[in-house]
Amino acid sequence: MQNSKQTDLANTNQQDFENNKRQDLENKRKAWIGQANALIPLLFIWGAEWIFSALVDFAIYWRDLDWLKQAAFITAVVASLVQIWSLRKEFRADSAEGARERSAGSGGHAGASAGGERNGWGHPALLVLPGAMLIAAVALLEAIGAVSPLFAPVLRAFILAIGFVQVGLLLGRPLVYLGFWLFALSALMGVWYLGYSGVVLEGMGGISLILSGYMLRVWGR
Repeated sequence: MQNSKQTDLANTNQQDFENNKRQDLENKRKAWIGQANALIPLLFIWGAEWIFSALVDFAIYWRDLDWLKQAAFITAVVASLVQIWSLRKEFRADSAEGARERSAGSGGHAGASAGGERNGWGHPALLVLPGAMLIAAVALLEAIGAVSPLFAPVLRAFILAIGFVQVGLLLGRPLVYLGFWLFALSALMGVWYLGYSGVVLEGMGGISLILSGYMLRVWGR
């Protein structure tokens, strides 16, 4: 009887530990999603730019509209810089608020915990750096001729797919599935339909970016 009680108590403690662990992971996921929501406008900006670029690539078969792609890219860069600047101002405001909470006395510890949970990634704009570095790397490879123009859309789509999977491991499975789908589509286009990869992968990549932004917005409600 004593052994049975000890076993039941051990099982109860194990279940409580697992429940607390799952709840802690869920709380962290919600905090990460809250921080990632600041990047939704960037996803929409570049998703629209990719879709527009795909449409221009399709129209180029009849007219020379390459200047429109360059104009759209410059517009997206400028809009992204404006958005990142607004994130910088928002981060300063959150830091000031966190400092006031920490100096509130008895509630200081709770305020610090909330501030740490809210800003666990640091400056939200820093999340853009890996993607910006990858974009710059692909642009450099294209400029020096290391990547053929035919393969550049496939490379960009592969990078985007891997990014979806990496972020999805933290934020939610739908992003992982989206990354797998885009990866499979990129492989298919690269092997059998390379000549159409610029139109298809840019278009689908843009739709994927907008869809991921919509997912984050829904999850953040």
